[in-house]
Amino acid sequence: MRIYLAPAVIVSFNSALSKLTGHKKRQFAAELCEGYFDNSPRKMERYFDVSREMVALGINERRTGICCKGAHELRGAKKKKQLIKT
Repeated sequence: MRIYLAPAVIVSFNSALSKLTGHKKRQFAAELCEGYFDNSPRKMERYFDVSREMVALGINERRTGICCKGAHELRGAKKKKQLIKT
């Protein structure tokens, strides 16, 4: 199946995807993938600026109804413990 999307539509979808985060972004990407790309994250990766792993996770979340949570607070520099002098 050959997919043709107008360049303006691709720009619009990329803009929407860049403004969304987390679960909402994965949900929107999964809907686009199901509607336009026959549930193929690889095809969607070619057209849009998204990773196929993110799209696949969104498809799995829609299929199972389970929302995955990120561990953003575990990333980055850790807070140092302050020593109390007595």
